[in-house]
Amino acid sequence: MKHKSANTLFAVLLGTGFSLTGLQAQNPFFAPGDLVLFFQKPGDDDIVMVGLGNTATVYRGSAAGPTADRQALNIVNIDAALTTAYGAGWATDPDIYSGLAGALSASTSTTLQAINNGDQKRTLYTSRARNSVGTLGQVNSSPWDLTLANSSTGGATAIVAMGNIFEVNYTTQVAISPTSVSSIETDNPFLVPGTQATAFNAFQGGVQQVGSATTIGTFGPAGQVEFALDLNRIVPLNDEDTTGEVSGVKHIGSYEGTVVVGTDGNVSFITQGTGSAFDTWISTF
Repeated sequence: MKHKSANTLFAVLLGTGFSLTGLQAQNPFFAPGDLVLFFQKPGDDDIVMVGLGNTATVYRGSAAGPTADRQALNIVNIDAALTTAYGAGWATDPDIYSGLAGALSASTSTTLQAINNGDQKRTLYTSRARNSVGTLGQVNSSPWDLTLANSSTGGATAIVAMGNIFEVNYTTQVAISPTSVSSIETDNPFLVPGTQATAFNAFQGGVQQVGSATTIGTFGPAGQVEFALDLNRIVPLNDEDTTGEVSGVKHIGSYEGTVVVGTDGNVSFITQGTGSAFDTWISTF
């Protein structure tokens, strides 16, 4: 386990907005329903949390799948935070895990509110590790299937708890949280170092991708990436149960796009391959 001096840890906590004396005001970079990118390293005393914005309005594609208007390059750079937490060699560290999760609340109400814009409160957004670089804008992992587990409420409860800790303890978009404060260590355990257990009470084998000594490859305009996470949207009830809900099959994850972390620390969201709408969009940069 990595140990920091008391002065170093105090400086890190202050830099991330953590208060040793009590809870802070609401984090302006995070609100309920937002997607959180998080990092763990088994045996390490730091968790890195990153607020990426509202799940439904920023990351959800159309009912037919990912759409070009959701593309986002270089959302935030997290190189400094990962370096502080895990060392300058984080991009070649094979023991760092990265994942995504977001949910508005654990309420069983089917009310659709403006904040989640066509999603029920228990709609889950979670990642699945991409198998390889594959084709941009196309899924390269198996969808999550909670049909047998029926764990929407349990999953949402744990995900909301993670977001609540991020919201009330920090005031920055990127935070380095001690494991004693963050709930991520509890809700994303490891059976042994290198083997993920059930994440958020629902996802067997975990929602994270482990890093490597090299890279996963080149991911279009995002360049060389160390992590590539396919984002799943999982609805708790079928369409006919909730008027106005964006289409989805109950408990089956739909692919919304891929969140990548470049070897330079830039976080991007890629939803379309080169050609047609993607070329039009990227030409504006």
